[in-house]
Order: sequence, then C-alpha cells, then structure tokens
Amino acid sequence: MRSVLPVAVVMGAIIGLLVGGFLNVFNVPVMEWAISLEEAAAASGAEEAERGIVIGLGVQRIGLVTGLAVLGIIFGAVFTGLCHLVRLAAPGWNIWAWATIAAGLGFLSVSLLTQVKYPLNPPGVGEGSSLLARQGFQFLFVAISLLAVVGGTLAVKAIHQSGSDGPVRFLSYTAAAFVYGLVVVLAFVLIPGNPDSIPEWIPQSLVVLFRTFSLIAHLLLWVGIALAVAGYISYNQRGIKAFDPTKSATLVSG
Repeated sequence: MRSVLPVAVVMGAIIGLLVGGFLNVFNVPVMEWAISLEEAAAASGAEEAERGIVIGLGVQRIGLVTGLAVLGIIFGAVFTGLCHLVRLAAPGWNIWAWATIAAGLGFLSVSLLTQVKYPLNPPGVGEGSSLLARQGFQFLFVAISLLAVVGGTLAVKAIHQSGSDGPVRFLSYTAAAFVYGLVVVLAFVLIPGNPDSIPEWIPQSLVVLFRTFSLIAHLLLWVGIALAVAGYISYNQRGIKAFDPTKSATLVSG
C-alpha cells in the first residue's frame, strides 16, 4: 500500500478544501449566530467574557478551509493504514471494498465516537482554563478508539488465517466484537468528558446545527477520500492492464 499514501494525502488535502467550502456556506452562519449571541450576552452582563485578539470573519473563513485541508491530510494518512489492514484481513476483495470499509472504520473511530464523547461546540462555549485538559483527553480517546479498530481488524485477519470454521469461527468473531466493544465502553467511562456546559443563552437548535454540520463535514472527508483513492487506483489499474497485465496489482499491493 506504499503507493496509496501519497494519493490519499493529496486527495485528502483537495477534499478538505472542498469540505472547508461546504462549512463556509453552512456552518459559518451558525458560528456568526453564536458569536452575536455571545456578544449580546456579554453586553447584557449575562457573562463576563475576556476577549483577546479579535479575528476578522474573512480570516476565520480562510482558516476554516486551511484547517480542513490539514485535517484531510491527516485523515488520508490514517485511511492508508486502515486500508492496508483491511486488505490483509480480506485479501480476496477489491480496492473499492477495502476503501469503503477503511473509510467506515476511520469515520467510526476518529469522528463519530469522538464526537459522541466530545461533541463539538460553537464559539462561546468552553473555558480557556480547561482547553489543554479537554484536548489531551480527546486525543487519548481518539488514540484508544483507533487502536481498538486496529486490534479488531488484526483479530479478523488472525481468524481468517487460523482456518477455523463453523461454531469456532463464529465464537471467534463474537469474542473479537465483545473485546472491541468492551474497550470502547471502558474508554467512554474512564476518560473524563468535557466539563464545560452549554450557556443558557445559546439555544439548543444552534448547538444541534453546529454539531450536525461538523459531523457531516467529517463524513464527507472520509467518503471523499475513499472514493477518490479507489477511483484513482482503479483508473490506473485499467491503464496498466492495457500495457502489461502482470503489473495490474502494483498500486494495491506495492
């Protein structure tokens, strides 16, 4: 899968730029709504906000797109590793199946479970004093969640290679699923969550919109990377086969 990494990273950056544009259209207005409510609350004395450097809206929009491009690069690298593990666990499948499963595992472990445990909040929510602790615990949760997926994929590979069949194979799958679920539950229970509550002056609808668009953005990143990588490799495989059929698997197995 060595040749997949540069493709996934480049595609991740490109798709990140596109998803950043999506968030600029849909989520920035929600952020502006939250900022206006924060300013109104501060003006009315509902909260005492310490304001630092005020960043212009144009800079925020550019930063959002840039940040999504960087996130796309990171997701592309994680996708490459997961795709390699899925290929080892299911060697008889094709790149489309590997890419789809890898993207699904990445979305589950890095995005969905993490946002359930640490839901993203709009501007105005969260104390600066708890920022480092929150980010540290969130990174720990992501690492454990991702390692649990990696361990589960390796367990599936081991079960396939063991040659077991019938009830033994079923029990092996059940045990692997149980261990994975146990690790995730323990991570949810033992790792501290976000201590910051939502201020009363922020309506629940605003929070739901912000979190929904943010989660959709993550889903678009994973799906986009999977489709782009699988499409690119499939296209190149067709070209390679036209010249030399013996090299048709180079992009996948190299």
